[in-house]
Amino acid sequence: MSSAGALFEALGAASPSAALRTLDEERVLTSLVPELEAGRGFRQPERHYYDVLDHNLAAVAAMEAVTGDGADARELRVALEWVDFDAALDQAVDGQPLMTLLRLAALVHDVAKPASSTIVDGALRFPRHGPAGAELMRQRLPGLGLGPEATEFVARLIRYHLRPGELVKAWPPTDHAVRRFANDLHGHVLPLMLLNLSDGMATRGPGYTRENFRVHIGLVGYVVARAWAATEEGERPLITGEDLMHEFDIRSGRLLGAVLTSVRRAQSAGTVSERDGALALAREILAGLKEERT
Repeated sequence: MSSAGALFEALGAASPSAALRTLDEERVLTSLVPELEAGRGFRQPERHYYDVLDHNLAAVAAMEAVTGDGADARELRVALEWVDFDAALDQAVDGQPLMTLLRLAALVHDVAKPASSTIVDGALRFPRHGPAGAELMRQRLPGLGLGPEATEFVARLIRYHLRPGELVKAWPPTDHAVRRFANDLHGHVLPLMLLNLSDGMATRGPGYTRENFRVHIGLVGYVVARAWAATEEGERPLITGEDLMHEFDIRSGRLLGAVLTSVRRAQSAGTVSERDGALALAREILAGLKEERT
């Protein structure tokens, strides 16, 4: 088996994080992706538990946790019960399983941090390390055997892995901003949000609490729901995510997604055909969901 083949075998393993650490111990990993070596021992600001290389590897372990069959994955799926994870993730890009590429993106998402590091107001910062890392991997990944579509998929995830935080800075984000975000990702919003979640988990390491996780999956649900509502093709929706937030003060990703899904189905079925009716239905659905939670 070629060295590149060993890398993709590790990424596709039942425990990719352990397999990758074995490759690293054998010095195969950084021979294939030399840009990773600069992260070994490269310390980050205080809120980061790991150096850059170990953070990248920890992000793969976190991705494994949120997409596997353990407690983290189960809680995520319950919180986003309106998302068909299997249909979204059981795909291939240029012949590579999407999950393999998602793990690869986690492995290299911060690959440009050492090269982009600088001191700003006395603090270590990594300006535009996402775009820089994307360009590095656009050059590196074809040599590992990835086709152009798979290379671009991974590069976009690297480039935009911090974009969700920027998106919600201007609260609440407009449908236009959400639509642009989804378009920049060519529609791959859920994979990007899983990378963002894994990055957050790997940042704090053992200091990442269950409450941190629940807050973060609320963000995942919110962004995925807004992107779905803002970009769904077909008949223009009678109400949007912005409408629900303004009318009912909804902030939960789970609630937002569930209400939007139900109203959209009713619209498609012809049960509601005008905005006031859609809002009335949304109010009824929301009341029922809140009652279930009490």
